[in-house]
Amino acid sequence: MTTVTLTQAKNDFDRLINLADSGEDIFIIRDNMPKIKLVVVSDKPKKRFFGQHRAKAWISSDFDAPLPDHFWGTDKKFHQYPVELIW
Repeated sequence: MTTVTLTQAKNDFDRLINLADSGEDIFIIRDNMPKIKLVVVSDKPKKRFFGQHRAKAWISSDFDAPLPDHFWGTDKKFHQYPVELIW
């Protein structure tokens, strides 16, 4: 792990990029607090494959059933209190 100040990072940015590229953790600090972590963007996205999340999610058997009226706010309980509009 390498920790440098902002001024040091400005002056020696090429070296820090090379260190980060080799796997080193680079932290840039300001006011003695870490503010930035320098990371390398990977060239290749992680390989995705079909079925990797199998059995980790489910859909209810009544997924496509109509929703009850109270969901839409059309039941009588919803309208028992008058709503006053203030303009």
